[in-house]
Amino acid sequence: MMSGGIDSWDRRRFGVAALIVAAIFFIALHVFSNETFRNLTLDLTEDRIYSLSDGTKEVLAAIREPVTLRLFISDDLIEQSPSLKDYAKNVQELLERYVVLSNNRIKLELIRPEPFSPEEDRAVGFGLHGVPITQAGNLGYFGLAGTNTTDDLDVIPFISPQRDRFLEYDLSRLVQNLANPKKKKVGLVSSLPMISDPVLRYRPWQVIEQLRQFFDVQRITLEDPVPEDIDVLMVVHPRDMDDTDLYYIDQHVLRGGKTLIFVDPFSETATRGNAMQRQPPDTGSDLKKLFSAWGINYDKNKVLGDRKGAQRVSAGRDSLGRPVITDYIAWVTLTDNQVKRDDVVTGDLEKINVATSGFIEKADGATYDMDPLLSSSAEAMALKVSQVNKDPEPAKLLQAFKAADKPFVVGARISGMFKSAFPDGPPKDKIRDEIRDARIKRKEDVAATQKHLKESAKRANMIVVADTDLLADSFWVRVQDFFGQQVPVPIANNADLLINAVDNMAGTASLIGLRSRGVTSRPFHTVDAMKRDAELQYRAKEQGLLEKLKDIEGKLKDLQTKETKAGKTVILSADQKTAIENFRRESVTIRKELRAVQLSLRQDIDKLDALLKAINVGLIPVLVVIFAIILGLVRRGRARRHRFADASAH
Repeated sequence: MMSGGIDSWDRRRFGVAALIVAAIFFIALHVFSNETFRNLTLDLTEDRIYSLSDGTKEVLAAIREPVTLRLFISDDLIEQSPSLKDYAKNVQELLERYVVLSNNRIKLELIRPEPFSPEEDRAVGFGLHGVPITQAGNLGYFGLAGTNTTDDLDVIPFISPQRDRFLEYDLSRLVQNLANPKKKKVGLVSSLPMISDPVLRYRPWQVIEQLRQFFDVQRITLEDPVPEDIDVLMVVHPRDMDDTDLYYIDQHVLRGGKTLIFVDPFSETATRGNAMQRQPPDTGSDLKKLFSAWGINYDKNKVLGDRKGAQRVSAGRDSLGRPVITDYIAWVTLTDNQVKRDDVVTGDLEKINVATSGFIEKADGATYDMDPLLSSSAEAMALKVSQVNKDPEPAKLLQAFKAADKPFVVGARISGMFKSAFPDGPPKDKIRDEIRDARIKRKEDVAATQKHLKESAKRANMIVVADTDLLADSFWVRVQDFFGQQVPVPIANNADLLINAVDNMAGTASLIGLRSRGVTSRPFHTVDAMKRDAELQYRAKEQGLLEKLKDIEGKLKDLQTKETKAGKTVILSADQKTAIENFRRESVTIRKELRAVQLSLRQDIDKLDALLKAINVGLIPVLVVIFAIILGLVRRGRARRHRFADASAH
């Protein structure tokens, strides 16, 4: 008996020791794995929202100089919003991944500014935007400020969860700008007076003024090849171009040069300068030779007409002298899904105004990638330029409208490998050849020695838009006088479109390849479907009630009108009183039914919510308990069998 008691005591001591050793081993394993595998991640989400793209990895691997990122997070701000607290944690973890992938060339500082503290002063000094968090006016901050070794600064004033799908792009763009702080150059080729001219007294267009706040915009000519230090070539309304001009654009694209092209079948802006002419001039633009070679279909004689997005205009006066206000289908406002929502160029834009724009299509057999950025609605059709180029009649265009039942692409991102429009080499231009030869001899023009390309040397990246009027001031901005100063007030996001496009194209090919990420918030489709079903049921009953109410009110109004005209006192008949009383009872009954529908909806959702919480919170502990019970029963059964075997042996 004593021996059995000692053995039992030893087993207990052994069990306790085993638990202690297991706890120590668990802690050691946790510390080891945390240090060894801290950079190892496994993303099981459907849209890979926690995986960084290859483009970001290339940007981070290319960093050579240290970059310091300061993440400002106010505790009071995130404590007021649980969703913002989780999002701030995701942002911090994402930036920590940036630090690791940059081989620690990125330094991350987490700063938690309190009201009226030195940290808040730093946030204000960096230009971060504070949001009110108390009635006393205290501000909270959630922004990012980055600097490099030369004290260049780039910031995200406020990291908004609404821009979550573009967070990786915003962070990578900021890092790249700090790693390459030199201002990007934009080479502008345009037949329109977009840049100021002191001789002709042209004022610069507002889009150019805003573009110059971020980029070095230079007007260039195509007398020579496009300079190699140009980061983005911007071609606006190309008219009267000879083959040599087209050749230089062609070779720039084939070399992998980033390019923005704006063409227009009918330029309202150019036409206004010839308004006094009886016969309207041809103010359209085209790159027919290049587009044909690249596989881009664009008809200079066709204009987009859109019924859904048509703008309201004044169309003269009718026979009685009254002003006629009608929809002009050739002037279109693009909103909602007509502006691509998952592209960094257009994702945050609310509306874009275009005027007598054209449209582009991918030619049959073309192998490049075409990603529409701006599109019409399905209620659109193609109009002839002759219908809008001289005294257009909006009312008649509207009457004759016939939808093609398909959207037309106004602007698109185009990327791929292209064939040259000049397979036999540069066009012959004696004067230009002589000038180029002379420069080569004097070694003044390195670009003149560029080798002719028959096809793309690098993957080409372009954005092509079939409208130029969207850049003109009159279609997107109103200038107002404010205490003697002329202040531009945007009425559309046209300038934002251009700035976003240049900003995106001026980046590396890695950055251009970045698109939107999947969103971290996932909808509850079952709950949403339940809400929609109940809403439909609720609205149907509500509509029936409103129709009955309108009917009875109409009958009462007719009765009162007749009685008033007869000069009599309004007296309701017994039948009318009964009808009204019945209606009141019925309305009360229906309202009770409506409340019952809403209550049942809430109950169903609450039941589903409780079930999900039970699964998410309680399932794993329950499984662990069940496993422990089963394991205990198995061990007890084994111990019992061992004791039985020992007893049998004795």
